[in-house]
Amino acid sequence: MTARPRLSGGPAALTGAGGGFFSGLTGVGGGAIMVPLMTSVLGMRQHAAHGTSLIVIIFSASASAVVYAAREGVAWGLVAALLPASVVGAYAGARMVQVVPASRLKQAFGVFVLCLGFRLLLWPSVEPLFAVSGTGEAPIGGGIGFAGGCLSGALGVGGGAIFVPALVLLLGAEQHEAQGASLCVIVAAAMVGAATHRKHGSVDMKVARWVVPAAVPAGVAGAWIASGLHAATLQRVFAVVAVGIGIQVVVTATRAVRREQRTAEPLPPGAAETAV
Repeated sequence: MTARPRLSGGPAALTGAGGGFFSGLTGVGGGAIMVPLMTSVLGMRQHAAHGTSLIVIIFSASASAVVYAAREGVAWGLVAALLPASVVGAYAGARMVQVVPASRLKQAFGVFVLCLGFRLLLWPSVEPLFAVSGTGEAPIGGGIGFAGGCLSGALGVGGGAIFVPALVLLLGAEQHEAQGASLCVIVAAAMVGAATHRKHGSVDMKVARWVVPAAVPAGVAGAWIASGLHAATLQRVFAVVAVGIGIQVVVTATRAVRREQRTAEPLPPGAAETAV
């Protein structure tokens, strides 16, 4: 029997506020904060937490993106380069996670984000890998968009943990510019991922109705603070958050993998008779 989520105003508001604030502050969507809280504090199933997180991200990322557009402006060229492939990736990721254990995907994601966080933290001076602009951004942006979209659809984390560092490290985007573009793309990717999750029954709208009202103002607050920080400071903040997210995801995913392995292990010969 599936456990019902433990709906309560305080924990639900905390979940939404935490995810929304980090979404606005770092441009990563906020799912890396919300999904663990939804499973541990609200008692949701893993797949339901992924899908429900995407519903919340649609609203919180939209609110944060409006603040970035008003205070910093949005690099619409980067958005156009990422958006089409991210939508395709979100659909593919949401379908893939229905048949691939989420714990394995989370492990890979956690290691990846951890490496990127340490890269930005230890070597803050970034030389872009590709010195391109204009139409040259399209193929690279498409690759970044597809990877982030897959992550968004599969794990309900928005995809910004790939969008932001990839734009900075690969294309040399400024930190504010990368985060503003990331949030705009995240909205579209989250819509596609959430619709696919809902089709598979892995969205809990009752939980979303509690979490969204706290996530939206928190997202605005996070974006407002981020827009007032120097780009180098904001990059360090993002790097620290990325390292923290990476550690948390790797630890929880590894525990889940070990539990799954113990459950799948066959009983030793004679164990069944002994138990009887």
